[in-house]
Amino acid sequence: MAVFQVVVLFIFILGLARLFGVRFVEAVPAAVSIQVLLLYGLCFFNGLWLWDYISAAITAGAVVLILRQQKQRKKELLSFAKKELLDAGTVTAVALSVIVTFGVLAKPVSWWDDYNFWAADVKSIFYLDGFAQKHANVAAEFGDYPPGTQMMKWWFLHFSPKEFKEGLMFAGYYFMNMSFLFPFLKYLKKWNPLWMIFGGGLIWMFPSVAEAFWADGCCADLTMALAYGAFLVSVVEENRENSLWYYGRQALYLMIVVLCKNTGFIWAAFGLLFTYGYHFFLRKKDREREGKRRALGRGLLAVTLFPVLAEGSWLCFCLAMRRVAKLTGAAIRMATGGMNLPAYQGTMVKAFLEAFLKWPLHRYQTPAVDLSPLALYLILVFGVLILWKAHLLEKRMAWFFGIFLAVSGVVFYCFNLISHLTIFAVETQYLEPFGMVSSIERYGAPFMVGGMCLLGYFLLEKGRGKGKIHAGALTIAVFILLTADHSSAYRALWGYRERVPEMSAQRDEVIDEAAGAFLDKIGAGKKGSIGRVLYLRDISDVSWVRNTYIGFEAAPVSVMYGNVDTASFSGADIVRAVSDAHADFLYVDELEGGGEELFREFLKGQEIEYGCLYQVSVNGSSIEMRKYERN
Repeated sequence: MAVFQVVVLFIFILGLARLFGVRFVEAVPAAVSIQVLLLYGLCFFNGLWLWDYISAAITAGAVVLILRQQKQRKKELLSFAKKELLDAGTVTAVALSVIVTFGVLAKPVSWWDDYNFWAADVKSIFYLDGFAQKHANVAAEFGDYPPGTQMMKWWFLHFSPKEFKEGLMFAGYYFMNMSFLFPFLKYLKKWNPLWMIFGGGLIWMFPSVAEAFWADGCCADLTMALAYGAFLVSVVEENRENSLWYYGRQALYLMIVVLCKNTGFIWAAFGLLFTYGYHFFLRKKDREREGKRRALGRGLLAVTLFPVLAEGSWLCFCLAMRRVAKLTGAAIRMATGGMNLPAYQGTMVKAFLEAFLKWPLHRYQTPAVDLSPLALYLILVFGVLILWKAHLLEKRMAWFFGIFLAVSGVVFYCFNLISHLTIFAVETQYLEPFGMVSSIERYGAPFMVGGMCLLGYFLLEKGRGKGKIHAGALTIAVFILLTADHSSAYRALWGYRERVPEMSAQRDEVIDEAAGAFLDKIGAGKKGSIGRVLYLRDISDVSWVRNTYIGFEAAPVSVMYGNVDTASFSGADIVRAVSDAHADFLYVDELEGGGEELFREFLKGQEIEYGCLYQVSVNGSSIEMRKYERN
C-alpha cells in the first residue's frame, strides 16, 4: 500500500500543476498542505487506516480518468507528466527527499521536547490511527499542542505499518519542511548535475542559518516558519490570473501555520496584516476594477476564514476532550493575576539583551559568519531597501516590506521578552545568554526564516542580471554558505550516527527493570490503548526525567505519575490522586514502610500486589480496584 500513498501524493502535485499551470516543484507545498489537512480530518475519527484504501481508490480513479480521455488529450496529459517529472527541479527535489529519508533512517529520538511531546504524540497517533479519546492523550501536560506537523510524520511512519520506526518519523518531518522550500528549485532551468546537487545542498542547509533545533529534534517552530515564509512569497508572486491558486495557497499555508503550534495564531495574524496591507497599499489599480475588487474581497475573506476554522476545529476538540497544556494554564494564571513571578526579571532582561545583540543565532560559533538576532533583523529590514536601490523593487513596495518586517520583528521580540518575564519566568536556563539565544532562535524562526524566504524570492525573481550567472542566486548561495551552521546540517543528516550508541545506552539506563515491567503490563507500543494509567512509586523514587522517557515508551497508553509517602499518606490521598489523574488503571511499584495498608480498603481487605495492573473506578470518596490482564 506504500506505493499507492506515494503515487497519490504525485497525483495531487501533478494535478495542481496541470490545473493551475505551474511547475511541479511549485505545487509541492500546496499538495502537501492538502494532504496534511485530509489526514488531520481522519484523525478525529481514528480513521487514518482508511488512507490506504483512499489512496488506492484515488490511484484507480486517476488511471480510469486518463484511459477515458481522447487520444490527443491523453497524449497531452502524459507528455505534461513526463516533462514535469523529468524537470531538473523535480529530480532534485525527489533525489533530496530520498537521500534525506535514507540518511535519517537510523536516527533515534534524543531531544527533550520530542520525548515530552512531539515524538510521543505522533507515536500515539501511529498506534491509534488518530487522536486519543477523552483523558487518554499521551503527554498530558501538552494536551492542546496542535498536530499539524504530526501528519506527514505519520505518513512516513505508515511505510512501516506494524512497527514504529523513529527514523521514518524524522524523514516525514524533514520532508514537510523541505516541501515549502522546493518551489525555489524552479530556478534550476536545465539539467546540470553539479548545479542540481549544489541547489539541493543549499535547500538542506538553509534553515541552519537561523535555527538549529531541527538538526536534533522535530521542532515545530521551523515547520511553522517555512509555511509562513511560503505564505509571504505566495502573496507577492506576480501571477494572479487564477484567483483560486493565488488565494487558495494563502489559505492553505495559514491553516498549516495555526495547526503547527499554539503560537501559530500570532504569525497568522501577521500574515493577514501582510496580505491586507499588500493589496490595499500596493494593488490600488486592481481594486479599482470591478471584477478584481469582487475577487479580492472573496479571496481575502477565504484567506481569513479558513485559518480561523482550522484553529477553531482544534480548540473545540481540545475543549471536548479536556486537553490543555501547562503553559496554557500558566498564561491564564498570568492574565488573571494568579501567578507569582520570581524576582530576577532584571537578570532575564540582561540575558535577553546580550543574546539578542551578540550571540550567534545557532548558538555555537562557526568558521565563517555568525549572525546575531540583531544582525539578521537588520539584514531583513534593510535588505528590501537595498533591493530598491538596486532597482529590483519599486520604492513603495520596498518601503512597505521594510516597514512590515521592522514592525513585525519588534512586536515579536517584545512578545518574546514578555513571555520570558512571565510564562517562562521559572525556567532558569533563560537566565544565561546561551539559553536565551536558544529561545530567540527557536521562537523567532517564523520571523527570521519567513523573512529570508521573502528576500530570497525577490533575489531569485528579480536579480538575474545581464550575464549568464544569476546574480540573485549567487548572492543567496554565498549568504547561506557563509552563515549556515554546517556542522548542524551534517549532524542532522549523517553525523548523528556517531552518538547513536551513546543515546541508546542512555535510554536503556533510564528505563530500568521496574519501568520495563510496567511498560510490558500496560501494553506499551501496541495497537490500541487501555486509556490512562496512574503509575505510583515510593516518595524516595522521584524522577521526572524517567517519567518523560517512560511516557514516550508507553505511547499510545497515557501515563500519569505520583509518589507515595507511606508515613503521611491516607486512603483519601490515593483516591484524590486517581481522580485528579482521570485514571482508568492503577499500577504501584513496591512501597517502603507498609504501603499495603493504603490500598486494603479498596481491595476488600486483600493485600495489594505490587507490579500488578488494576482497573479502577472512583466511587464517591472511595475507589474500586480489580486486577486487569490484557488480552
